[in-house]
Amino acid sequence: MSKTARADWWKKSVIYQIYPKSFRDANGDGVGDIRGIIEKLPYLKDLGVGVAWLSPIFASPMIDNGYDTSDYTAVNPLFGTMADAEELFEEARKRDIRIVLDIALNHTSTQHPWFVNASAHGDKRDWYWWREGRCGAAPNNWQSIFGGPAWSQTDDGSFYLHLFDKSQADLNWENPAVRRAIHDAMRFWLDKGVGGFRLDVVTVISKEPDLRDVIDPRPAPLYRHIAGGPRLHEFLREMRREVFAHYDCVAIGEAPGVDPERASKLVDPADPMLDMIYHFDLVAMNPIIGGDWDRVAFKRIFSTWDKGIGPRGWNSVVVSNHDLGRISSRFGDGSPESAKMLLTLVLSQRATPFIYQGDELGMINAPFATLDEIDDVWAKTTYRLAREKGLSEADAFARTVAMTRDHARTPFQWNASANGGFSEASRTWLNVNPNHATLNAAAQTEDVNSVRAWAKHLIALREDPLWVFGAFEDLAPGDPDLFVYAREHQGRRAIVALNLRDEAKPLPAYVPAHAPLLRNVDGALDMLAPWEARIVGA
Repeated sequence: MSKTARADWWKKSVIYQIYPKSFRDANGDGVGDIRGIIEKLPYLKDLGVGVAWLSPIFASPMIDNGYDTSDYTAVNPLFGTMADAEELFEEARKRDIRIVLDIALNHTSTQHPWFVNASAHGDKRDWYWWREGRCGAAPNNWQSIFGGPAWSQTDDGSFYLHLFDKSQADLNWENPAVRRAIHDAMRFWLDKGVGGFRLDVVTVISKEPDLRDVIDPRPAPLYRHIAGGPRLHEFLREMRREVFAHYDCVAIGEAPGVDPERASKLVDPADPMLDMIYHFDLVAMNPIIGGDWDRVAFKRIFSTWDKGIGPRGWNSVVVSNHDLGRISSRFGDGSPESAKMLLTLVLSQRATPFIYQGDELGMINAPFATLDEIDDVWAKTTYRLAREKGLSEADAFARTVAMTRDHARTPFQWNASANGGFSEASRTWLNVNPNHATLNAAAQTEDVNSVRAWAKHLIALREDPLWVFGAFEDLAPGDPDLFVYAREHQGRRAIVALNLRDEAKPLPAYVPAHAPLLRNVDGALDMLAPWEARIVGA
């Protein structure tokens, strides 16, 4: 296997995340599929994105919507066939769009043949983490990220580790056979022409072998304790050497629990284990809908990560994804103006921006009315645990609606027809948001003032190296209302002024009041209108 020259196209690209189950249903079964993605490639090309990242399309029982893999080298029949996948890769290539696959390497489904073998004490027993219990209880005090113990017991009395749902057993990366099998699977897809991988929770693949108790076993502190385990760098260097070094591809590491200092070592150009870090600090900031939130702390995250990685390595900007409520519902008021302002924030950083499907339209959270309308396994666990703790049915449901990942997973709103043009089925896997009658891609494609038109302007702006590589400087880090920052490259300078509030604010004196390059609202130049985004200079 020879090495291939690796380019930095991923720095200059905008990455568009597709949640296949909810993007476009081409065969009418109520579930999105690969042929639906192929059908909509012209839409992506017109938008201007260079990379389409697909949430998992591998074989899976779909208990956690594909993040519970049962075969790393097979396509989930729910989404189509291997021939469909190969056609997608080829049709995307024709349009200069690279396909990046989401792959969960920390764990597999308990229905994976590897785990079935391990459960039966076969030759793959040590491919997973097994321990005997302590007086009949779990081997340690770790809590699952999804709630409850991070251990489940099998019929023989032994326990297996699962940092997530009990259907997702953690792989034992200490075993070199596990690593070889993973490398083989990744090469399988790269040989078919994919442009790389987003490595799901890759920073937790290395654990302390003794799996000792931790002081605080709750999910967030446990993440920080486990992330960056003792052999993480060794495992990632090996993966780089055995896989990525031989392809023109990108390796994006999802990095829960890792701060900029630790992350910078993973993307150091002198010893690159990964190409880009998909960090969680912005993802973790999840304000209560309708409540106030700490805008100063929010802005500090951008500066901290830019200073920690930006000058040498490479950052990503991820404020929305399949695990969160809609960006304009979390940090805005659901209006087109706040959606445009937030898109400006994402698309004007020194980093590779990630847009989650529907953000370019300003899609908002769904109005879930009953638990039956929710599919999310994490949300259902949250509801069950809340009821076990004595919360009323109404309070438990309110807590579930507030956190459910299904807000981002409702079907894409293509037009005003039944099911929003997502599917011809009589029933879709999740209900389409009823606002699709007015908020949809077809209507916005014809509207030069739409959120989608604004997104296209911003994406096109990134053809200028200033917006990709230009230095970042927060001009007012302590301002509780405005986010104003400069981008500078080879003597050229531009200023981005964002109003993070739904009320007008005076334009700071250090921002030029002349006609802006881009502005999402009209009004007096000496004021920033509610949710205004303004770019001046350059």
